[in-house]
Amino acid sequence: MTAMQILGDPAQETLWQGRRLTLSGTVAGGRLPATRYRLTAATLYWTEGRLGTRTQQVPVWAIRDAVVSQTVTQRARRVGTVTVSLQHVDYRGTPTFVLIEDVEKPRDVAKLINSSARSARITHDASAG
Repeated sequence: MTAMQILGDPAQETLWQGRRLTLSGTVAGGRLPATRYRLTAATLYWTEGRLGTRTQQVPVWAIRDAVVSQTVTQRARRVGTVTVSLQHVDYRGTPTFVLIEDVEKPRDVAKLINSSARSARITHDASAG
């Protein structure tokens, strides 16, 4: 995250990072990122808020799938929402889904998340069994 603090463990390689591109943030020249996201091979991190922030994380092996949706407004702005569903027999945490909202190249993001989740599940299930 250029000029921003890295979410999560900086030792983990970043597979993808992004931020929510809201209309108000766009009008302000992108200087108001309310939500940031980071994907590593092990963890999906996100932080919300401008003044008071809340950072959360989920293990990538718990991701069931990631799907893309786009409103007409999002399509015009070339952004979209990726809904990440969490479901695994070993995952007992919350949340059960994560909305990665208003990100650039949402289809590429969903494809990367799904691919990473498949690999992480294989590794997790092999080590658990």
